Amino acid sequence: MTTAIDVSRHLHCPICKNLLADPVSTSCGHTFCKRCLDQHISMSEPHCPICQEPVSTKPSVNAALDALLREFHQTQLPDLNLFCGERGAVPCDICDEHLTFKAVKSCLNCLLSYCDRHLKQHQSMLRFKGHKLVNPLEKLDQRACNAHGRPLELYCRRDERCVCTLCVKMGGDVIPVETERERRQAKQQNTIKELERMINQRENKLEELKESATNYQALIEREQQEIKKVIAAVMEALKSSEQVLLAPLEDGRKCLETEMDEKTQQMQKDILKYKEIIESLNRTMNEEDDIFYLQSYPSVPTEFKDDWMVSLDTELNFGTMRNLRAALLAEIETHLEKLSIVEIRRIHSFSVDVTLDAETAHPHLEVSRDGKAVRDTGKNHDIPGSPQQFDLVGGVLGKTRITSGRAFWVVEVGKKVGWELGLMREGANRKGKVSYRPSEGYWAIVLCGQNMYGALEDPPVQLHLNTKPQKVGVFVDCEEALVSFYDMMAMTHIYTFTKCSFHGTIRPYFNPHPNKDGNNSSPLVICAANQTDVSV
Repeated sequence: MTTAIDVSRHLHCPICKNLLADPVSTSCGHTFCKRCLDQHISMSEPHCPICQEPVSTKPSVNAALDALLREFHQTQLPDLNLFCGERGAVPCDICDEHLTFKAVKSCLNCLLSYCDRHLKQHQSMLRFKGHKLVNPLEKLDQRACNAHGRPLELYCRRDERCVCTLCVKMGGDVIPVETERERRQAKQQNTIKELERMINQRENKLEELKESATNYQALIEREQQEIKKVIAAVMEALKSSEQVLLAPLEDGRKCLETEMDEKTQQMQKDILKYKEIIESLNRTMNEEDDIFYLQSYPSVPTEFKDDWMVSLDTELNFGTMRNLRAALLAEIETHLEKLSIVEIRRIHSFSVDVTLDAETAHPHLEVSRDGKAVRDTGKNHDIPGSPQQFDLVGGVLGKTRITSGRAFWVVEVGKKVGWELGLMREGANRKGKVSYRPSEGYWAIVLCGQNMYGALEDPPVQLHLNTKPQKVGVFVDCEEALVSFYDMMAMTHIYTFTKCSFHGTIRPYFNPHPNKDGNNSSPLVICAANQTDVSV
């Protein structure tokens, strides 16, 4: 039978009594820690601390013994991870204070924490079988009653705190902590469900937000391309006009150069010719023989042609430039008008639901039950008079009151031969003869005489429209103080009032114009706010 031998007692230093570190052996055969032996020799004579034999040379580390000690450490020492030293680890309350292991469980009854070895001892005792063990907890003393020092096992609903069994004598609605925990867990579960619902709601909103951002990004890019396309067309028109204007000038420059070359050559020939004549005249002037002088007198031209001027065609300045200017402005206006599509697409987001206020309608007018249409009947309706009512001009106001921001609505005018649309200041005159001017609180456009359009400025401005609008969009921007009108079918801009002095509340204004002989009986119809007349 093999008997276990404890070799650890032979691996201790005789000086420090600890396991050898960097072991060195003297000539006498004793072994010490290198540091311990060096300190002993430095403080006394160089003798062996055990047998007092002289130490003649400084011993070196015993490599074999050092290797043996390393293996011994690896096999005999416990796992360092089991010791309590890291941040947040709970120490065992039973271990020796000099060698404390980490706790693996805490007992809520004993209010102590146990390492693995001491936990097994705790669980082996019958009287501890019913104790509640949980993961290691810090500050177990907070789980004991301050008054009695016993574990907190019950919950007082009246005081809303945990109590021990002795606290029950004080009265109050007391229940087991497990029961209170179940109640709170149920409440906590409902809270979790509510939070999960809110998370799902926000995740859905986030997806909607991302989708909206993507759509708006696509809209921005499309508008950028449309604007760039229009500006490029305008630049092309300017470039083309530049070429038209410069081409005759370039041709004139070439003609001028040709004419200059021809006249320069001719003048140089004349100069040579005249120099020859002068030389001949100089030779004959000194002739002494009169007869010979007279007979040899050279012939001299009677006239000198003096055609030194160059011509310049000025027809370009008085014809082409003026005609081209008119054509260029018309072409640029045509291109820029395409930007109205971008405007209409943007203002559509400010649509409001406008309904008619029947109390303000002229007696000849008939307002539909839903407040979306008005027409002139030519007859007085037996309705009570109202201070808000138009009594001479056939107008009616919308119920919508605008004080700030932007608003947009669309009115179907169809094939009516007369109508007025726009806005009116709340306090503007609506009794008797109304003066349709911005200074009087009206911003409106009008159709009269079947095809005569105008903006009721002061004085009125006649509008020349390429198409007859059947749906008119009205847009107001209080911050920028403007009112704009659009042909929603042709997707073009009609007219804009600028620098408007609203001074408070403004309301939509409608006038279907009198129905004469049944040729203007169609109503003005307010289109639904969600009706889309333009692709967005």
